Amino acid sequence: MRVIIDLIAFSLQKSGGISVYWHEFMNRILVQSDVDLLFIDENSHNENIFRTDLEIEGKRILNNEVALVNLLSRYRDIDLKIRGSTFIFHSTYYRTLSKVVKKRNNVKEIVTVHDFTYEYFSSGLKKIVHCHQKKKAIESADIVICISENTKRDLLHFYPEFSCKDIRVVYNGVSTDYFVLPELKNTQVMSPYFLFVGSRAGYKNFDFSVKCIAQTEKFSLKIVGYSLSTKELEMLNALMPGRWEILTNMQNKSLNKLYNSAYALIYPSSYEGFGIPILEAMKTGCPFIALNASSIPEVADSAGVLIERLEIALFNEALITIDSDREELIQKGFNRANEFSWDKSYTAIYNIYKELSNL
Repeated sequence: MRVIIDLIAFSLQKSGGISVYWHEFMNRILVQSDVDLLFIDENSHNENIFRTDLEIEGKRILNNEVALVNLLSRYRDIDLKIRGSTFIFHSTYYRTLSKVVKKRNNVKEIVTVHDFTYEYFSSGLKKIVHCHQKKKAIESADIVICISENTKRDLLHFYPEFSCKDIRVVYNGVSTDYFVLPELKNTQVMSPYFLFVGSRAGYKNFDFSVKCIAQTEKFSLKIVGYSLSTKELEMLNALMPGRWEILTNMQNKSLNKLYNSAYALIYPSSYEGFGIPILEAMKTGCPFIALNASSIPEVADSAGVLIERLEIALFNEALITIDSDREELIQKGFNRANEFSWDKSYTAIYNIYKELSNL
């Protein structure tokens, strides 16, 4: 079967959950012998740490067959010169094929929907454009993949007109790069720190994390993500001077070590489509404190400590729970993490490809 994958997501971010998702998927499908793979790949992908790890033969790149004229190409339907071909099209981030391409070829489309952060938290033109593009991609798709039941509920909440669509829930996995390093398990006793991983957009509640850890005096904070803003620097230096560290461009091997030696992951996000960092933490035997919201309870189940509201008092209660039940929480985390894998996720998507190719 022939599959054309649009790799636009790697050009839209330097790292992040969507890049992780597609990196894991691509590593597996690139060695799938029964798939004739072609790709649309933007030139601006070079700064993405996950895309640079992928080896794709030049003959598989279709850019000379695609009309991509400017920065607004990310919002335009894709025009291909291909005619009379049968293939599956899967964009990494909500692009669709033009009507002309679909008319000239036998095409089945798939869209993966990760979350609804724009619908919940954005406003103005940015929200209007993104939501229009997402809605059009969902409308065009023969099968819609959601990464959690929570994301599926959100889809039907914002776009109830798609209730008759073929919507499949395929959970994310967790990389095999994350595992227990016994030699690091006592280091958190020497210099205990919390780990904050990923985006620090407003709904991620980074400021709440800083305030919680600052008032403990005992703990420091290691922040994994993009560079700090002036406002963030001022807050950190005012509330916990000398007790924080920013770590950028972190590879999985190094992040695995951080999880292993951390006291806990702090993840008070108000909204997640899935929440990969809590799975990574569970795989490494790192307890976590997270907000009981959106997809988090679906992924965490009984592992970790979930707080009901963003209150420092509840965070302090969670600390007591981690201190008293640490080994039990770690074991629950191992058990829960074992239910998720990128192999399982890949197999489910590959089977969707096979299903569509037989229609």
